[in-house]
Amino acid sequence: MKSRKAVAVALLFLSSTIFAQSVSVISGKLLGHDGKPMRKAQVEVFYTQQPGKAATTAPADAQGDFTLRFEHTGLLSLRCVGVNHYQHMIPLWIEPPVHEKLTVRLRLYEYVDDFSEVRILGDFNEYDFNSAEPMARQSDGTYVFETETEADTFAYQLLGVEKTERSINGTQSDDWVYDNGGDYRSVVKVTNKKVKVVFDPAKLPRGKPGDEVLVRFDSPNSFSSRFYVLHDEQAKRREQYSRTYEAFENAHGDESEGFTFDWKPALAALKQQLSEEKNPNLRQVLLLDALEIGSMNGREALDIKLITQAFAEISPTCPLWSNKPWLLSESTSWLNDEIKQDKYLNQVLAQHPDRRLCANILMSWLAKADDKDDTTKAKTFYDRLMADFADTQEAMWARTQYNPDRAIKKGKKLPAFAIAALEQNGASYNNDSMKGKIYLLDFWAVWCGPCIGEMPALHAAYEKFHNKNFEILSLSFDPKPEDVSKFRTKKWKMPWRHAFVKGGFRSELAQSFEVMGIPKPILIDGSTNTILATENELRGEKLEQTLARVLAKP
Repeated sequence: MKSRKAVAVALLFLSSTIFAQSVSVISGKLLGHDGKPMRKAQVEVFYTQQPGKAATTAPADAQGDFTLRFEHTGLLSLRCVGVNHYQHMIPLWIEPPVHEKLTVRLRLYEYVDDFSEVRILGDFNEYDFNSAEPMARQSDGTYVFETETEADTFAYQLLGVEKTERSINGTQSDDWVYDNGGDYRSVVKVTNKKVKVVFDPAKLPRGKPGDEVLVRFDSPNSFSSRFYVLHDEQAKRREQYSRTYEAFENAHGDESEGFTFDWKPALAALKQQLSEEKNPNLRQVLLLDALEIGSMNGREALDIKLITQAFAEISPTCPLWSNKPWLLSESTSWLNDEIKQDKYLNQVLAQHPDRRLCANILMSWLAKADDKDDTTKAKTFYDRLMADFADTQEAMWARTQYNPDRAIKKGKKLPAFAIAALEQNGASYNNDSMKGKIYLLDFWAVWCGPCIGEMPALHAAYEKFHNKNFEILSLSFDPKPEDVSKFRTKKWKMPWRHAFVKGGFRSELAQSFEVMGIPKPILIDGSTNTILATENELRGEKLEQTLARVLAKP
């Protein structure tokens, strides 16, 4: 009996040891900007191949302590969130499972200077940004919203408070619930079916200028810690580049022509790190950082030797490609060797486990073939995308952009539409009202960076061809019509026709016109209601070229 008991205990110990070795444990403290626990906070785990849904979650307790356990290996991210604070993502590359302890200190929200456009959304409107209600300003500087409800509690968020237009918790809360998007909702108790929410700007917590996120691993020399440090260094380079570009835009307008950035010091630092780094995975991180610099106006600073080295050392199965799928097709083209480029990309397609990444490669090939009007190749890539990756977002996009049977395609008739004119009471636009004109339907939004990037080309084309029977109808996907009016008082006047699409991407108009992303330009011959061109033929400098060709025809 004794020996059997001993064997059983030994087996139990062995099995628990094996289990412990197969599970990663990430623990530590999640704190607010002041180094103290937050009113409510949590840490989520996201797997790279399932970015939209948290795989597991751990709340931070009253002391800010949390513990996460999971079996997944490879690339993943921790999302740290807390009331009144910005979320922060911490990447991890786990091979094999690890035990890590760390301390995270978040950064407070930054607020707008003028709260006159504060709006409230919540259970009452299903958190729809487009139908958020304005709050009434009071003489004491507070803002009030009142309503009635049958529920015992009322949950809400505010817009027009945080600088980047995030929907965030308010200053009046009895509790908070997570919104699954990096922010919290305020919850207030309901009395006699009446709700009165008060927003008081004076009660917004504010930090010190220059406050930054802090992430500190207990073992600074661990792979996880060093991996995060490299990630943070690249994030700061990216931020410095963005600030410099923004300053250039402010000084010279939205046109990027003439903008330069000196990447030589950053590339020199990366080369120095490469000369000292022995860990093959961290070397891949450094080489990918160098390639990313090439995509940020730094291509001329990259020498072919470093590019060649990158594709010699970065494995086709490297999980880091999943975080930068757009960089893969772009950077392989810098090899200036189609055979080497296709060989590497085909290796990724054959070996990489990330189906979204593989679908992205096929999408890039499909777009290139379509741009060159190579219908045979385009069909080959489209069919392969539908056969092997039909469930991916890339395939969904391809169905609307490249499906041979799609509704919005050169040569097809434009679907029927009717929409109220913006800033012209009682007026409307439809297929009949645009008859006799060559016109551009321009699906856009103020918040859309690429849409704003098209402004120089749109204005130049309108000025050049408007007197030749060319018209533009811009269809806004903004939260509210006033966003368009406000935008047009500044640099870009957009002196053509405008309409507001209520519901944006969820609208019936967006569905019938297959709008999954913006900008989406469509050129139409109003006399025949026929689509003349779409997408790439109408972006940037190609817009004028296409119009010149179309309008030159008798």
